[in-house]
Amino acid sequence: MAKYSNETKAAVIAALLEGQSQSFVSQEYNVPRSTIQGWKRAYDERGAENSVTKKDVGTLILEYLETNLATLKAQAEFFKDESWLRKQDAASVATLHGVMTDKSVRLLEAMERNADSN
Repeated sequence: MAKYSNETKAAVIAALLEGQSQSFVSQEYNVPRSTIQGWKRAYDERGAENSVTKKDVGTLILEYLETNLATLKAQAEFFKDESWLRKQDAASVATLHGVMTDKSVRLLEAMERNADSN
């Protein structure tokens, strides 16, 4: 039986809260769908044993978001470096920036929805 870290569980739950499908998340994190379903059910119900509690997930999401936003800021600094920028494939840079920005916005939206429902 595979053992997963709380960070992996939190990342999986965060991805599901963002609206990503269980199939996609399963492939992305290399975790069986049945395991993901169990974590999601436990998260929805009460943060059951062997799952990350809602408080843990919220804390990990905030830490992830903080790191992600700091990374976006660092990327913006690299984007200003003309010599670095000229070495990059434009499509790759645009994709990376777009994905990170989208993920941050989705997490903020999920947090706002959660706050509104409480």
